[in-house]
This record gives sequence, C-alpha cells and structure tokens, in this order.
Amino acid sequence: MKPNKTYVAPDGYEYFMCPMTTFKITQTENVGTHLGTKAVDFASETPGKRDAYYAPATSKCIRTIPSHGEATWQTVGPVHSPNGYFGVITYETVHDNSFNAKPGMIIKQGQQLGNMGDAGKASGVHLHMEGTQSANSNMAYNKYGVYTYTAPETYLDDLFYVDDTNILTPMQGNWRKTGNASSSNTGPSSSDWKSKLIQEDGKATFTVDDVRERKNGPNGDVVRTFKTGDSVIYQYKYVGNGHRYVVRKDGNDYYFVAVSGSEEYGKDKWANCGPVDQVSPDQPKPEEPKPEDPKYDAHVKSWGCDISEHNPNFDVKGQGFVIIRATYGTNMDKLFEQNVKKCQDANVPFGVYCYSYALDDSQALEEAQYILEAIKDIEVPLGVWYDMEDADQYKEKNGALNQRNCTKFCEIFCDYVKSKGYYTGIYSTPNWFNTLVLTGNKYNKWYAHWLTNNGTLQADYYGKCVLYQYTANPYDKNVCYVDFSEMKSSPIKDPVEEPKPDIPQFPDQGQIKDLIEEQKKFYQNWNMMFDKLFG
Repeated sequence: MKPNKTYVAPDGYEYFMCPMTTFKITQTENVGTHLGTKAVDFASETPGKRDAYYAPATSKCIRTIPSHGEATWQTVGPVHSPNGYFGVITYETVHDNSFNAKPGMIIKQGQQLGNMGDAGKASGVHLHMEGTQSANSNMAYNKYGVYTYTAPETYLDDLFYVDDTNILTPMQGNWRKTGNASSSNTGPSSSDWKSKLIQEDGKATFTVDDVRERKNGPNGDVVRTFKTGDSVIYQYKYVGNGHRYVVRKDGNDYYFVAVSGSEEYGKDKWANCGPVDQVSPDQPKPEEPKPEDPKYDAHVKSWGCDISEHNPNFDVKGQGFVIIRATYGTNMDKLFEQNVKKCQDANVPFGVYCYSYALDDSQALEEAQYILEAIKDIEVPLGVWYDMEDADQYKEKNGALNQRNCTKFCEIFCDYVKSKGYYTGIYSTPNWFNTLVLTGNKYNKWYAHWLTNNGTLQADYYGKCVLYQYTANPYDKNVCYVDFSEMKSSPIKDPVEEPKPDIPQFPDQGQIKDLIEEQKKFYQNWNMMFDKLFG
C-alpha cells in the first residue's frame, strides 16, 4: 500500500491492505519459531533496513509488549479481505525498536504504524505479522511453546490485499488486489469459476514448497499444502485470479491448486503437468518412502515408545525401550503396574514419567515425592522423567503457565529425584525449552517435536537431548541417543525409613474426567490439523 492512501470498497468500508510498500518473506507459517501458527516474517529489500509499515485499515491498539516491540491491533469496524471475509480483524505486529504504541490509540488507514526491527528475540530486522478474522484478541502458548492467538488464524494472503505493494518473494502465496472499485470483493462466484473450468485429466508434480489447495474456488478455504515432489491427480484446469490452476473433483466439491504464479502459460511454473501415467522428464519420480531416513538415524542407539492408560492392550514386544507414565499430578496411571509387568516379562528396559499438574512449588515437590513412592519397590532402568506440557490447558486456566513456574517446577522435581539417586530429566518441546523451561543443560532432556507427524523420523537431535519423541502416529514413537548404561539409577536407601509423606491429591477426581476429555480434543485437533496440511 502507499503511505497516507485510503482503500475503500464501493460499500464504503475499508479494504484490509498489506501494510508494506515492498517486502520479501524470510520465514513462512508453521515452521521454526512459527510452529502451529500462520505468522509470516517480512523484511526489506535491503537487509537490515528498518522500513516503515502502515495501518492496513483504521485500527485501535488493544495491548502492547514493549520489550518485544509488539502490539495487538484491531480494526475499528468491519473490513473486506481477499477471501471474502467481511468483519473485524485482529492482528499482531512485532519487533519494532522505535515502539511507541499505547493501548487505546487509533491509527487511521495509511498512517505509519511502526518500523521493521529486531526488538525482543528477533534474528535480523523484520516485521513479524499474524492475524485472525475475528474480534478475539486472546493469546496463549500453543503445543510448541509459541505465543499466538487462541482464535483460528488466517493465512496472510487471505487476510490482506496487495495493491501498490512490490512483492519480491511471493513464496507461492495467493496474493490478490482489490481490482476495479466497482467489482465485487468476494472473488469469483461458483457460477463464474464453474463455467470457466476446462476439462483435462492429468497429474501435477510440484517443484516448489508450500502450494496450498483450496476448497470450492480459487479463494476457498485452505485444506492442505503440497511440498516439492508431491503430486495431485486432476480433472480440470482453470485460469484466473492471477494464476493457472489444476482442479480435482471429489463428490460435489472442487479443489483448486495453483501450478504457476502467473496466468500466462509457461511463466513462473510451480509444477510439472502431464498425463496421469507419466512423470515429467525434469521431475524424477519420487522414491517410495522408507520406514526411516538413514540420514536422521546415524546416532540412534535404540528405538522405543512411551505409553500410558491411553494405550490399552499395547504390546511392548519388539520395542527397544518403553517410557511408562506412572503418575499425573498425584494420581496413579490406571495401567502403570500392568505396563511395568509387560516390560519386565518381555525383558524390555523401561523408564517412568510424571505428567505435571503442579500449580505451585509445593505441588511440584509433592509430584516428585509421589512418583518415588510409587516406584520404591521397582527397579527402573531408564530413569524418572518430568513431563512439562499443558495439553489440556490446566496450567493456563489456573494462571500458572509462565516461564518462572515451568522452570522452577522442573528444578524442584528433578533436584529432589536426583537427590534420591535416580537418573532424571525433563520432557518438553524444543520451543518450550527455549521460552518456558529455561533449565539450560542442568538436566537431561527428552524432546517432543513431531514435524509432519507421518510416523517416520525426520530430524536428528543428537547432542541436544537423550530421548526424542518424533511422532504420535500411530502411537508415541521415540529414539534414544545414549547407551542405557548412562541412564542407570542408584536409589539411595535411607538408614531409617521415612514416614510416608501425606501428599494431597491433585487434580481432584472430579476434574480428571474433564481434563482427559480436553486432552483427547487436543490430540484429535492435532491430527485433524496435520490431515489438513499434509493430506
């Protein structure tokens, strides 16, 4: 957009515009520090230049985090977006070093909103932006430890128009302009695009990453994303909306995916198209997927899993090791004893873990005392682990999800367990270890990072953690990077038996059923998300 220019639709309401005059994308959605979000990082054409950005529509500041140059903005009224949405938009701008936003201030469309910067934990000068087509401005840490909106976020190419913006790296985005002021804002109707479909059976094999498939129209909802080497069988072609598309039909639904960044034939190709039984000569046929990619398992010592009462009738035979949930809060896992016996009978080495429900320091200590009491008569070869996550939002709902608590609870638990002679460590995501669980290298680490969650190992975290949970498909699979001898415990037996500690139970039994349902919803939503993204 141009500074100080307004962009108004025929109905008198503003279009929601790209806030920059020029941009190149340095990080896309759902990768790196954007895992689980639709955030995008935008930089200037000149590296390090702190370009200005402008109000995409008349907006009110809702809240600020000055240390990160971060502000939450909300349009003062309904606006138009390229995907046909008409309503209020809430959006985030981050990393402005010249930050002077204050809650309550209103910036008119086209006026300067801020400057690209590197405030907070930024790596390089840029604008971090994300948004939701709703008036819900609530934010929280997601599964990966990324602070983001709780409302569903919107892809930025669906959020704003790009009139008067020079796009240096389109990155397969479906960027659109407002077009003629008298034309409709909602994009082509179904009657328009259906009449322009050209029948052609074929197969498209993608040569670039992050090409989105949209349902029932070129501006429809995104249902999945294709990577380099992925293919799709199609029955139609479509030209319009700034792209050439292939279209597949499934029942009464049509699925559009762009195969070029231009409507001009042969220009800016994103895929090679040909007959269904052929593969384009410049795109070799992808190899059949292997169970595990050798480049990721060079340092793996053993393959195993982790289980709990949520894995009834699980057969541990054939597993190299198993980590068993023993407790959650100060409650026993219903299948703990049965799972221990399975491992003992099958001669499978095992460790145990406690899923944390602690809300304060005393409860973290009680969780440590409780799990040690539960295993006092059991030889545990692979240590005692502390699961620091918040899948059911118990900590968040009780105001306990913050860096201080997550770090301190882990320290209390691990220090106590270690003082009793047990090998111990912490389970969490790499992002939580960077943002919420700041224990450094003081304790052993068990990473959880599922990537595409397709059931195969897709990363090598050797040297960064002892255990790595790399997928939950079809169950929690793990690898171990050290010899089991390094995880041996030597429990300290007190000369005089200590009286059994009087440990209150938490969460109470009245809450447990609801919490389990919340966890089920979380993991169901996780699977649905990956189904959408990866097919």
